[in-house]
Amino acid sequence: MKHSDRRNFLKQTAALGAIAAAPVLTSCRSKGKGNDISGKFMHHVFFWLKQPDDEKVKRDFREALIKLASVETVRFRHIGTPAATNREIIDTTYTFSLLVVFDDENGHDVYQTHPIHDEFREKYANWWTRVLIYDTK
Repeated sequence: MKHSDRRNFLKQTAALGAIAAAPVLTSCRSKGKGNDISGKFMHHVFFWLKQPDDEKVKRDFREALIKLASVETVRFRHIGTPAATNREIIDTTYTFSLLVVFDDENGHDVYQTHPIHDEFREKYANWWTRVLIYDTK
């Protein structure tokens, strides 16, 4: 990668992270449009599981999130767990985060009413004690 391309990439991903409060999206590229995903609709969900230390529960929940992000309007997904950062301002109490990116709000609306999303809520709603959602566009 050229030095100037790398510098532009770093600037763009840093700005995105600050605006969307999302992890660095190094693989979120629109074909022919570089790394700028401004104008996309982002749905970021944080889950606090009832059994956050149970490895089987975590494995099964991660698989459920992967399936959830398979809805056809999802353009990018990131499934994460708290990073090992240790600053007073950072909340690391959640178990999982799911960030899904859509082309627009209509794509998000399709996702919200999709049978895969309905199935996820029905099956897993009793697995968490808290859920927090941030939508940005």
